[in-house]
Amino acid sequence: MRRALAVLFACGAVAAQAQERPPLELRVEGARESLDHGYDGWREALAQLAWRPAPGQAFIAGARATERFGLRDRELIAGAYLPLVPKGPTLHVEATGSSTHRVLPRGTLLGELALPLGDGWVASGGLKSARYSASDVRTAIATVEKYRGDWRYAYTLYLAKPDGGAWSPTHRLAASWYRNELTQAGISASRGREVENVPPQGLIASDVRNVTLTAGFEVAPRWGLVLEWAWQQQGDLYTRRSLRLGTRFLF
Repeated sequence: MRRALAVLFACGAVAAQAQERPPLELRVEGARESLDHGYDGWREALAQLAWRPAPGQAFIAGARATERFGLRDRELIAGAYLPLVPKGPTLHVEATGSSTHRVLPRGTLLGELALPLGDGWVASGGLKSARYSASDVRTAIATVEKYRGDWRYAYTLYLAKPDGGAWSPTHRLAASWYRNELTQAGISASRGREVENVPPQGLIASDVRNVTLTAGFEVAPRWGLVLEWAWQQQGDLYTRRSLRLGTRFLF
C-alpha cells in the first residue's frame, strides 16, 4: 500500500464529483521481475480488499506471497485511513506481518498524517519501522502534493536508517492523471539511497534509480485492469525490470 494514500486522496477528489461510489474494492495482482548479475527472477501475488464506508475513510486487508533470491515469503497486510475532522487531517496507519520473513521484514508498522492546506495542496509526514531478522530499519517520510483538476503532482522524501547505520535519503517525483475510479495513469522517478535486504549479505544501503509507469483501464462500470512497468538500478547489486498485471472489482 505504498502509494495507497495518494490514490485515496485522488480517487476521493474524483468521487466527490460523482453521486455514489461502491464501498468495497477487491484488487488481485501478479508481478514478475527480472534481475541481471545472475540473480533468479522475482515473483509476487497480491490480494487486497478495501472497505470505504465514508468519503476519505477506508479499511484495508490483504495478503501477498513473494519469491525473491530463490526464497519464498508470505505476508499479511492491514491498514486504515481515518479522517480526524471533516475536510481536515487524515490519519493513515498500516501494519504487516510475515511468518516466514526470509527476505521480507518480520513486521512493519507505519503511521502517517496528511493535512489539506487549501487550493489543492496536501502535506503529509510519517514514520515507518521495519523489523528484519538481523536488524531494524526506521524510515521518515514527507510528501507534498498538488491536485489540479484531474492531475496530481507529488514530491516525497524518504530517510531510512538501519540500526547502527547512517541515514539514506531517497527523492521521488510523481505525476498522475485520474479520469475516474478505474481509469488513471501515472509516472514516477526516484533517486537516492535505499536499504535492501539481500540474502545472505543482509541489509545493504546502495544507490538507487527508479522509473515506474502505471495505468488503469475501465473494462466495465465496476471492473478494471491495472498495468505497471518499472525499472530499478540497485547500485552495483543488480538492475531490476518488473511487469505487474492486476484487476480491480468495485461492489
